[in-house]
Amino acid sequence: MSDSSDGAWENAAADPDPADDLGYEHDPLTAIHVDEDREQYIFLPAEEAHLTDAEFIIVPPDDVHRLADWR
Repeated sequence: MSDSSDGAWENAAADPDPADDLGYEHDPLTAIHVDEDREQYIFLPAEEAHLTDAEFIIVPPDDVHRLADWR
């Protein structure tokens, strides 16, 4: 990390507001249940125009964690 990003990281709030502190924009997601036997879902942007490679991530189930568990 550069010195400027080190300082920004150190000054960040412990529980930053996604929009105000991090600049994220919240858009609605559609949850689609894809496996009847297991709890597997696909979360896609509600608007079709947002279905680009940069809009979502595909990961194996072991890589999905509750954010509260990582605090």
